[in-house]
Amino acid sequence: MLLVAIGVFGVPSRYSLVISATLTLVQLVVIGAAALSLFLPVWRSGDEDRRGIALAGLLLIVPWALLTLMPGFGPPFAATLAMNHERFVILFISTMFLGLGLWSLKDPLARGEAGDRLAAPMGQVTALFAVCTQLVWAAILVGWTMSEAHKAKTYLPFDGTPMANASDVLLFFAGLLTYASTAFYALSFARRGWLGKRTATVMVVIAAVAIVGLITRGLQYPDLPDNWYTMPGMIVGIPAIPWVMPYVLGVVALVRAAGGGRAV
Repeated sequence: MLLVAIGVFGVPSRYSLVISATLTLVQLVVIGAAALSLFLPVWRSGDEDRRGIALAGLLLIVPWALLTLMPGFGPPFAATLAMNHERFVILFISTMFLGLGLWSLKDPLARGEAGDRLAAPMGQVTALFAVCTQLVWAAILVGWTMSEAHKAKTYLPFDGTPMANASDVLLFFAGLLTYASTAFYALSFARRGWLGKRTATVMVVIAAVAIVGLITRGLQYPDLPDNWYTMPGMIVGIPAIPWVMPYVLGVVALVRAAGGGRAV
C-alpha cells in the first residue's frame, strides 16, 4: 500500500470529490487495518515494553497514511494554491508524527543490559534535528500559501527569493538528517535482533546513496535539474520520500512487537 500511496499521490490528476474520497478511504482502510491488526493485540497484552515498540511503529506509519488525503496532488507546480496550502499543512502534521515515532524508538532499543546505547541515541538526536528543520520548512510554505491567498488572481513569485532559498536549505538538511537517522536506527534494529543484518545493511546503503545524491544536487532544490546526475538528488529530496524507510522501520517494529522478538 505504500507503493500505491506514492503512485496515487505523486501522479497529478484532478479527481472528482467522490473518486478522491474513495481513493483516500480505501488506502486508509487497508493501511489502518493492517497496522491495527498488529497493534491492538500488543496493546491488549499489557506488556509495556511491547506496547512502546508497537506505538513507535504505528507513529512511523501515520505520516504516509496522512498523505493518502491528497490523491492526485502531484508536485507543487502541478497543483492549485488551495491544494498546495493543504499539502503543506498535511506535511507539517505528518512531520510531527514522524518526530514522535523516531524519538520514541530510542527507549525500547536502548532498554536493558543488551540495549543499544550507541546507534539508537544517534538516531534519536539526528531525528530531532531533522524534524525541527522540516517543521520550520513546512511552516514557511504554509505561510507563503496563506499570503498568496490574499492575492486577487496570481501568485507572487516565490522561487529565487531569499525566503525560498532559505526553505530549500532547510529541506536539504531535513532530508539528509532523516536519512542519517534512519541509517542509525537500522543499525540499532540489527544490533537488537529486530532486523536481519543484510536488510539493515541494505537500508544503510540506501540512506548513504540518498545522502550522496543530496550533496551532489546541492542545497537548492531544482524543479527540473539541468544535469542528469543531479536527478537522483532531486528525487530523494522530495519532502516525503525520506519518510519511506522510517515507514518500513515502523512496519518492522509492529511485526517485532506482535511476533515477540523475531528478526525481520
